Amino acid sequence: MSDWLALVIGNTRWHWAWFQNNQLKQVWHTDHLTKQVASNLEIHSIWADQVPPQLLNLSIETTRIWAVSVVPDQTQTLAHIPRIRWINQIPLRGVYDTMGLDRVLSLWGAGQQYGWPILVIDGGTALTFTAGADSEFMGGAIALGVRSHLSALHHYTAALPKVDAPIDLPYHWATNTSSAIQSGVIHTILASIHQFIYSWRQRYHEATILFTGGDGKYLHRLYLQQFQTEQNQAQMNRTWFDPNLMFWGISAYRNDETRLL
Repeated sequence: MSDWLALVIGNTRWHWAWFQNNQLKQVWHTDHLTKQVASNLEIHSIWADQVPPQLLNLSIETTRIWAVSVVPDQTQTLAHIPRIRWINQIPLRGVYDTMGLDRVLSLWGAGQQYGWPILVIDGGTALTFTAGADSEFMGGAIALGVRSHLSALHHYTAALPKVDAPIDLPYHWATNTSSAIQSGVIHTILASIHQFIYSWRQRYHEATILFTGGDGKYLHRLYLQQFQTEQNQAQMNRTWFDPNLMFWGISAYRNDETRLL
């Protein structure tokens, strides 16, 4: 088996994946590095006690790493390690100059893994909608994510409390302030998601919809609770959650690059 690692350096954490050829074996996450930790860094020291036990048998210091980063300061901590292959451009047509590489990679991975056309809904600090067809970016949108939305209401008002996201779908007509905030935020976000899905499926009726990101599973669950009916069951059957879209994108890119060698 050919073992290799994928790394995505995101805005809050480092995301790792262990592959054997094209088979995803294990995913784990590590914290951002401080400048003190980064000095004379070796890969195994990043993982410390977080490394999955299965990787202990790998020759970590010779295993090839394919990596993407959206945080330049964190990228510099690995600049001295030559076996890391940094991915800076994905062969997705129609991408604009300032589009985030994480969005590009997620859409590319989704399309390669599930087929086109496709809409990726990434629930993170920002809530992003990224649509593609025939290996081409077709457009999208960016809004506040769940926790950013809740935090903004608390931060930019004098009286509204800090409120956590509700575990389950909140009742629309709340009778206290905290519940009213949860209702307003969650139902507004779900309505936005529903409208973007509806708009995309007006163009591509059989399109796959993929939720991803830190709040992706949560939003996918609440979305199904809110909008799943017998009438639209067929479309809901093409609406899934997958946390590994960026890893699928790296794997697809690696396959193309390897074929060119």
